[in-house]
Amino acid sequence: MKVVVITGGNKGLGLAQTRRFLDDGWQVHVVARSEGELGDVAGDVTLHEVDLGNWSDTAWLDRIAERAGQVDALVNNAGMHLKKPAWEVSPDELDERLNLNVKAVFRASGRFVELNRDRGRGAIVNISSMGGLMALPDAAAYVTSKTAVIGLTRSLAVDAAKYGIRCNAVCPGFIDTDMTRAVLAKDPARRDKIEGRIPGGKFGTPEDVADVVHYLASDRAAYVNGAALPVDGGYAIGF
Repeated sequence: MKVVVITGGNKGLGLAQTRRFLDDGWQVHVVARSEGELGDVAGDVTLHEVDLGNWSDTAWLDRIAERAGQVDALVNNAGMHLKKPAWEVSPDELDERLNLNVKAVFRASGRFVELNRDRGRGAIVNISSMGGLMALPDAAAYVTSKTAVIGLTRSLAVDAAKYGIRCNAVCPGFIDTDMTRAVLAKDPARRDKIEGRIPGGKFGTPEDVADVVHYLASDRAAYVNGAALPVDGGYAIGF
């Protein structure tokens, strides 16, 4: 049985990823600060309560590897948004986003490579954002962090390839989640504008993202390395 670790796999996009891997028979270890919505999930899933903001500590990954015997894939999904222009972002707000969105991903990925290099295989999937590929209004700290994730992904893809380890990034666009609906309910005109730019005319689903994450972690993507794959319905190339 293959083993995957998903950070932030307890809710939202991460929960859909947890369900997708379980559907394919993987053993899933979720790393998060709370149970979230995992109580509604059936299958071989274990929660590890960890504050990933304490980015320098990767002992949790060692504990999972020891318990499971191996970790075949790491999905760095946990992250934080912030809706502010650069000049309104406080030092603490910036540090908080960089700690979780970049530094925690950096450290966990490095430790994953160390744990798997003698095995000669493994896959890392980092969740970036369309904000890693293009500017988003009033989201400077978030865009900075998600752009850094893509740079890290490319570096890891080059450096870890000699150990048989791949690294790719997924860049979700506008996905129909509870949080997205709540935000856009206050601004229906913005939702209409966004949908008008998406060639297919509709938002994606968490399952759309989960399917791509699962593919990149699987052996079916054995020759995919260093990619930053948009899952945005064509928003980034829209009109």
